[in-house]
Amino acid sequence: MRGAFLLLSKELTELRRSPVLVLSMLSLPTAMVAVPLLLVAWLDRAAPPETLYWLREVYRIDLQGPGGLIGVLVAAVAKNWLPLFLVMPVFLPILMAAQSVGGERERRTLEPLLATPISTAEIVLGKSLAAVVPSLAVTWVAAALLCLGLDLIAAGRMGPVPMPDASWLFGCLLLCPLLALFGNALAVVVSCRVLDSRAAQNLAAMTVLPLLGLVVAQIMGRLALGTSFYLWFALGTAVSDGLLILLAVKWFDREALLTRWR
Repeated sequence: MRGAFLLLSKELTELRRSPVLVLSMLSLPTAMVAVPLLLVAWLDRAAPPETLYWLREVYRIDLQGPGGLIGVLVAAVAKNWLPLFLVMPVFLPILMAAQSVGGERERRTLEPLLATPISTAEIVLGKSLAAVVPSLAVTWVAAALLCLGLDLIAAGRMGPVPMPDASWLFGCLLLCPLLALFGNALAVVVSCRVLDSRAAQNLAAMTVLPLLGLVVAQIMGRLALGTSFYLWFALGTAVSDGLLILLAVKWFDREALLTRWR
């Protein structure tokens, strides 16, 4: 563990020295928070009749329910923005982990690292923590800001604060860590086989496409993601995490990486 935490400290220092990577990490969370808040605030002030009709017909939402229009808007965001929000804990670790392994090779700092007495498991653990910890921190801060913004918009019109609800708590506290581990382990596995860090990022990032497809299907009213879906999704992600972590440790072959690096 000591070697893993030393490597974690090194990776976080390099992250602070890379403003481009930091800005790229913050751009997605900023959009994920700003877009729904601005949309809800605008619709709350001047919602077109066709928008209200669409909400009622597609999502079967009672416009005269608790909280009135603001209650409808908050419920729509809570239901439809969660699966889209779950893309973030997958994408951010991919962005960092693929750059960490592939970037070490491109910067020609991989050979000194592999020559140290740190074990392979410590290297994988340290690099994984360096990708997962900042990504989870950014995701949780973004989720807190989104929920706080919705609560402030709905303040005084819906009684108790509507956000976060049970689905968001489950998604943020359980699914986000599992998805962050999945994205990180997948990026490490791909980076061990692909020399170019950009190619590794692109290949690993393709895994978010099925999740985006589910998001689009739900937003269009073609699919309703409920409690059973999220439970099975969490179970499947946990199993995938274990398999990918074992594969990452197995494929992180020092001699092979050094040979291919040269």
